[in-house]
Amino acid sequence: MAHVDTRIIDLRYDGREGVLGAWCCGELLIDCGPTPCLARLLEGLGDAPPRALLLTHVHLDHAGAAGALVARWPELPVFVHPRGAPHLADPTRLVASARRVFGSRFDELYGEVRPVPEANLHTIEDGLEIGSIRCAWTPGHAWHHVAFLERDSEIAFTGDVAGVRLAAGVVIPPTPPPDIDLRAWRSSLELLEGWRARALALPHYGLVERPLEHMALLREALERHERWAAAGEEAFLLSLREYLGESLPEPAVEDYMFVALARPSAAGLRRWLERSASAHTTGAA
Repeated sequence: MAHVDTRIIDLRYDGREGVLGAWCCGELLIDCGPTPCLARLLEGLGDAPPRALLLTHVHLDHAGAAGALVARWPELPVFVHPRGAPHLADPTRLVASARRVFGSRFDELYGEVRPVPEANLHTIEDGLEIGSIRCAWTPGHAWHHVAFLERDSEIAFTGDVAGVRLAAGVVIPPTPPPDIDLRAWRSSLELLEGWRARALALPHYGLVERPLEHMALLREALERHERWAAAGEEAFLLSLREYLGESLPEPAVEDYMFVALARPSAAGLRRWLERSASAHTTGAA
């Protein structure tokens, strides 16, 4: 196993420590965070620009600062799923959608979202190899989600498809609308398990050195969250808060509720359940 310099830059998202990070893998940057975290990201990167920016998906907490990075380093290539590329070139719809969810907090959390010039955009086809990085489409959290395996170090960079883990043993899936698909998510987990990675690099948050144990906890959480959501959004929120409070102090509960987008997650699961029920009814007819 070759050594590859792998480290996380804590972006101090919303002023919170240990809830969102950008990963450096050798000379590559995997996700960049939102624009208000740009100063923190640049401090962590130092003077040298990354060789490329690889995006797991274009949700603004992961990709919002991509345009600002390209403005700083005009030659920076940005790799993204084909479905995500148009939203980077013209983030109008992405911003409008996020404003509906976050309202008055949008500017504080995400700031200016600058477009990425099309010349800088490179699409990630399923199975693409970028040096020692293997890319795979991993839908479930979003249809344009991608995960990366660094073959030499055997570390998988999983974006949000491997869930949120801010404390040992507590794993929950972020499930905001519009793209949640739990069947696709479970298939993506099978793919990640097949990689047999030595560790998982999570943006939320840190290095997980027991990947299979982590995946098992996430599968349990997907089933649990789906069951809670069937009882309604308020019941989901109450159940999630009670579950987290059983093992975590209140500040940690709040960090989970914030970074996993608790209320939007309830809405995303409700939408998934409604689509599933409609598809079942149509199929039965």
